[in-house]
Amino acid sequence: MKMEVKKEAAAFVLQGSSYNGCGEPVEVNYAELRAAAVGEKWEAYDNHNCGRAVHSESAEVVHKTTQGAAVLHRKWGTTDSPDPESWEDTPELVWYEFA
Repeated sequence: MKMEVKKEAAAFVLQGSSYNGCGEPVEVNYAELRAAAVGEKWEAYDNHNCGRAVHSESAEVVHKTTQGAAVLHRKWGTTDSPDPESWEDTPELVWYEFA
């Protein structure tokens, strides 16, 4: 008999990094998103204590209904130079619809 395995995909994965490597990924699944309250936040940082080429991410639940959740994603960090400068991307609002 042939069997197929289907795994629930993560709603999103946050990843921090720097010049010295990647930090631990933060994986948020739909069950965690359903259980989250407005204001709950996940963050991913570099864990190498390097100030160059830093990339950090966060995701915050800003609105929630029984049908889904609106999550505000932010990204920020520093440039890859001997004298790094800070940068920040425009925040992105994503609607995650529950099945």
